[in-house]
Amino acid sequence: MTLDWREHASARRARPPQVRGAVARPRLLALLNSARVLSVVAPAGYGKTTALAAHLPELGRSAWLTLDVDDADPQVFVAGLAVAVAGLPGGEGPGALLDAGATPRRVAARVADVLDAAGALLVLDEAGHLAGPLAGDVLRELLGGRVALLSRLPLEHPALTRLEAEGELRRLSAPDLAFTRQELGALLAAQGVTASAEEVRLAHTLTEGWPIAARFLAQAAAQGRVPLSALAELDGGEAQLATLFTYLAQEVLGPLDPSLRALLTRGSVFEELSPGLLEAVLDVRGAGALLGALERGGTFLTRTGETYRAHPLLRAHLRGLLSPGEAQEVAGRGADYFERTGRPRRALTAHLQAGNTGRAAELLAGSGGRWLEQGRVTLVGRSLARLPGEAWTPALHALSGDARRLSSRYAEALAAYAQADPLARALGEAQVALDTVQPEHAWSALDTAAALAPDEDTQARIARMRAENHLNAGDLARALELAPALARGARYALRSGDLGRALELALEAARGEAGGARAAQNHREGLLLAAFLHAALGEPQEAARRAREGLAEGERLESRFVQSLAQARLGHAEAIAGREDAARAAYTAALALAQDVVPRLQVEPRLGLAYLEGRAGNVAEAGAHEAAALASVGGDWYVAGLTRLVAALGRWQGGDAAGARPGLEAAHMSFAACGDRFGAGAAALALYAATGEGAAEAAGGVAQFPFLLARRSLVSPVPTRAARAALLARLGAAVPERQADLRPVARSLGYPDLPSPDALPGVDVRVHVLGRVAVTRDGGPAREWGRARARDLLALLAVSPGGLPREAAQEALFPDADPQVGERNFRVTLHALGQVLEEGVASGTFLERGDWLRLLPGPDLSVDLDEARAWLDALPGTPGRAPALLALPGELAGGDLDAVQTEAERYAARLPEALGEEAEAALRAGTPDLAARLAERALTLDPAFEPAARALMRAHHARAYPAAAARTYAALGAALAELGLSPLPETAALHRALTGQEP
Repeated sequence: MTLDWREHASARRARPPQVRGAVARPRLLALLNSARVLSVVAPAGYGKTTALAAHLPELGRSAWLTLDVDDADPQVFVAGLAVAVAGLPGGEGPGALLDAGATPRRVAARVADVLDAAGALLVLDEAGHLAGPLAGDVLRELLGGRVALLSRLPLEHPALTRLEAEGELRRLSAPDLAFTRQELGALLAAQGVTASAEEVRLAHTLTEGWPIAARFLAQAAAQGRVPLSALAELDGGEAQLATLFTYLAQEVLGPLDPSLRALLTRGSVFEELSPGLLEAVLDVRGAGALLGALERGGTFLTRTGETYRAHPLLRAHLRGLLSPGEAQEVAGRGADYFERTGRPRRALTAHLQAGNTGRAAELLAGSGGRWLEQGRVTLVGRSLARLPGEAWTPALHALSGDARRLSSRYAEALAAYAQADPLARALGEAQVALDTVQPEHAWSALDTAAALAPDEDTQARIARMRAENHLNAGDLARALELAPALARGARYALRSGDLGRALELALEAARGEAGGARAAQNHREGLLLAAFLHAALGEPQEAARRAREGLAEGERLESRFVQSLAQARLGHAEAIAGREDAARAAYTAALALAQDVVPRLQVEPRLGLAYLEGRAGNVAEAGAHEAAALASVGGDWYVAGLTRLVAALGRWQGGDAAGARPGLEAAHMSFAACGDRFGAGAAALALYAATGEGAAEAAGGVAQFPFLLARRSLVSPVPTRAARAALLARLGAAVPERQADLRPVARSLGYPDLPSPDALPGVDVRVHVLGRVAVTRDGGPAREWGRARARDLLALLAVSPGGLPREAAQEALFPDADPQVGERNFRVTLHALGQVLEEGVASGTFLERGDWLRLLPGPDLSVDLDEARAWLDALPGTPGRAPALLALPGELAGGDLDAVQTEAERYAARLPEALGEEAEAALRAGTPDLAARLAERALTLDPAFEPAARALMRAHHARAYPAAAARTYAALGAALAELGLSPLPETAALHRALTGQEP
């Protein structure tokens, strides 16, 4: 090329566009970072350019070139490349080659070298212009670097096929670029638009996440031009966003042959197109080939199996081009076709479009119940909404009640059932009471239904409903008499006290709950039942995990009932974990979500708040919450007992023993009447703790349900380990014949045998030397130090597990003091440490004094360094080691004592090593995400630690992040260079193998 190559290069096209108003999209960013070469192919308006331009800061160094038709000429193309990379380190090289008359292939290879050396990404927008044969060789050379190709039509090139096979290329398409429902919600929020979950769902349905439509809608909503509350479904209603497609219509549809355009226009009546439909309804021959051509032509047609689907906004635009008469005629023919081929849902939609409301009503009445059983509640509700009032029948009112009930809109459901026939009304009202666990509201409706039942099948259904109502009321014997199969269910196991079996069944029910079309099961949700059981069993982490999973599922199902119940169960988990502020927040959120759903839903958050207020000593507030909860139990004796027990425990733990006793006694009576062994045992234990009465029954409860004292459960009488140990010791002394049953509980609390009451300090003391030197009691705030040297003495004893001579400790603390002065100062220091460690307990409980000094760790005294050493010395891959290492502080608390400094150096060296070992174990176990977290933590502590860097590079490679692997190697090299070192040969070799780059 001659020296005029710059005439072909535009600096304007080498600048990325400015993006305003973009929201963070971590999901999309992860995809953009997932491979060295990206092929991003999607129709117009899908935000290819915006996605890359908005995320350039997170993608590292970059260069940009927007192509046009002239770039099919390789000489023009490489001239633009030279300008695009000129600002990168070494970026002047391609231009110098052009000045020297180098070939386009050689220039492209130099551009790839520049990209590789700089670790930079080259974005080629409108890359479809490289589809011609002339640019093929240049593109092949260029693909040696990090490149993103943005195009409306797929790029076919042998080099791309090879890179994809090698895992170096990632293809992104319209679904990857589309906004998810959560991202659309974030986009609306960023524009200052407050949208409900239903409004976000409908907005997402209308736009299908099409980025340009989503942004248009967000702007229009923010400006008040399109109220989200007024959005309608596209089929059969006003399509407020259809005009948005007009600006693209000519570009998308203009180049089409008139016959293909007519085919798309008439086919827009239907949600999906198939060759059979077009041939039977539109008399099109060779429809399969025509649809395939339309799909490949970038006309927003996507294929699933044998069907093709246009974007809803394209369909809306095209439908607007049809006359009403023509659209109805096509829809009518389509309805006949769908009925002939056994597709009632499509037939229903087509009949509605054709104006055949009577036939549509018949189809909906016949198929709606089955659709609800399949979880297609939205479909039924949307179809009902499109039927005119004169087409409604009592059967459709009953169907409407079922749809609203399954959407947790119980007041609306009851209003709909009121317009159904008498039997359907009675059954619907009874089912609402069952769904909301309000047994007293179901009896009358069940009696009415039984009197109206026309056949044995209906009578059998009513008997099953009556049995479930007895179960809800707490009458287990009568429930099993009517329906013995209930004994195999999780809720029966829970209410009879078989918590282990209940959890097993709940987890079995939870499998497969997440995802898929289904209706919310409300209190029957397996995940949420499991969350409650984990809380009852004293397993807060599992309880919180299941509750959060249930919350996410409730949000997906748009069920306020499920979300409220999930928040309540999360509150239980946080409460037994000792995070009372988090528990209060969860209970408050649950209560807010429960408003206007059903009063019964308020019970659990209110019993949780009653517990927290009672513990805080707020007697009036606790009583108000308990009274409101009991007023909403709806005849459920089990829940009434649980409410009284938990609220009374709050009062008892808050110091109001007298106020707690009536509630504990009432709870015990409720559980006994229900036949719940667990509830009765928990209430008996709580009564013994508060009054000293009923020791034998309390001991039996602990023997049967040892976790009541082994762990902090939702209904444990006292929260702290030490207090539970003290209660266990009292119980063993009071009922000596049950001591053999209680010994396993003592061992689970850390004691070799059942302790005697006078041998326990009644407090958990913890010594901290990691990160800080402190002493805490029962998880409370750190104790105040009387003397600074007492703090140093504690650190010295903590790093000396076997203890040390008194003289050695005195010399370490007061090395230059006169012996008599040093002895006096040391005696005062030792006394000060004893006051902090052993406040309120007998001297010598935690600190051995005399000629030999040492801490006395045991169940009631723990040292964080001892626990850290155990994890550091554990074998890689030991269960629990990875999270424990990640949670360890990075250093030992500083100090001027030699022994403490030596231990601090040992700890600082050992922790990165252990993290590196565990990262290697995680890689072997096939968990690269965990391996990356462990290795990153190790490198945070020691940036020059090569084993961790190698593990992190392999983790990035396993997750298809080659650029991240290269960055890890570069960071390691910089850290070693500061020490005058360079990476080991094995590290350099790994870098070459994983990235294909020379160090």
